[in-house]
Amino acid sequence: MDKSRKLIIGYDLCEDYSQISCYSYKTFEPITINPIEDDENTLIPTVLCEVSESRTWVYGKEALDCAKKGLGVLTDRLLHKLKHNEEVIIFGQRYSAVSLMEKFIRKTLMLVKNYFPTETITQIVITLHEMDPVIIEGVYEALYMLGIDKDRASIISHGSSFMYYALSQERELWLNDVGLFDFSEDGLSFYQISVNRRANPMIAGMEKKDFSETLNYSILSSKKVNKEYTFETIANTALYKQIISTLYFTGRGFQDNWAQDVIKGLCAGRRVFIGQNLYTKGACLAAKEISGDEKLNNIILLNNEMIVSSIGIKAYLDGISQEILLTNAAVPWYEVNKDIDVIPDEASDIEIVIRNIMTKEITRERIPLSNLPDRPNRMTRLNIDISCMDRSKFKLVISDMGFGDIYSATGKLAEYILEI
Repeated sequence: MDKSRKLIIGYDLCEDYSQISCYSYKTFEPITINPIEDDENTLIPTVLCEVSESRTWVYGKEALDCAKKGLGVLTDRLLHKLKHNEEVIIFGQRYSAVSLMEKFIRKTLMLVKNYFPTETITQIVITLHEMDPVIIEGVYEALYMLGIDKDRASIISHGSSFMYYALSQERELWLNDVGLFDFSEDGLSFYQISVNRRANPMIAGMEKKDFSETLNYSILSSKKVNKEYTFETIANTALYKQIISTLYFTGRGFQDNWAQDVIKGLCAGRRVFIGQNLYTKGACLAAKEISGDEKLNNIILLNNEMIVSSIGIKAYLDGISQEILLTNAAVPWYEVNKDIDVIPDEASDIEIVIRNIMTKEITRERIPLSNLPDRPNRMTRLNIDISCMDRSKFKLVISDMGFGDIYSATGKLAEYILEI
């Protein structure tokens, strides 16, 4: 595909504000889109408002102004509504949380038309602060309603966006570790990326430390707390004995330059960048990678939501005993959902193979095939289904699928919880 015709979008979808970036093949970097022409503010309030008179929907700052003037009904907390499957009734009409999300995404994506009036979306990556499976599925459903299926859409965490952004920069910026202080409405967090250059391919890992109990919006507004001293103490704790080349600062909590002197002190021997569009640009760079324009194909990105091992099953395929991959490593645990059908041939167990990409350790688990229906050999079809409970445990379910019209399925036979 001609790169000049590609439309690559990174979308930071948050409860308070959202941002959209598009990749420019002229400047070779993401461009963050302004919600209002000639306005320097790229933050879009994540709200909708149905106008009373016209019964049309507006979004963002226009929605806030409309509701403030009493000209319509405001709908906010769209991600909360998705998570709890909440409905709203406006002017007698019932709206599901997914339909509201679809309206917001559709209207905000119209901003892209000002930059790319004729192109169709090649790839969109939406990045979220909270990677709740219900929210993720709701956003995917909203995108599907817009005609954007999973072959053109992905959802990643803020942590993953940071990794894509940081590692897409000049190599000298990540010669050593890279850090990010994120001060959002949920409080202060610190992310640290470490790259193992001796591995082939290289492995980039990430750790997150939560300091929200110590520094958050309420503490920030308190006159009883020395916020500069508190932040400086946190920063020194997080960076103690760490060799970090580059530091990033993002989040509306850093507005008004109250931390300027502390940040200046952290600049000694490091490169420092401050901005509010890191996640949307990171999502855009992720979309570029997924679309086939790979820059990070020699690095495995492994954040704190991803499993560190691949999972396979030993079976005969085409007359040869081989290991069939069920899921790769470096996949978010909540995306692991794979199954395979097998026909036991005088087998009393199945062999699961777990390969840790960090330690290179291989674990083989033999799972007994118990409670099998009494049938002739090779006349039972079993479904082996795996899904992760978190990044360190996965669930394996064995179900009897019967055998065509000859034998009926009896359903689930066994369930096991295994360490990854």
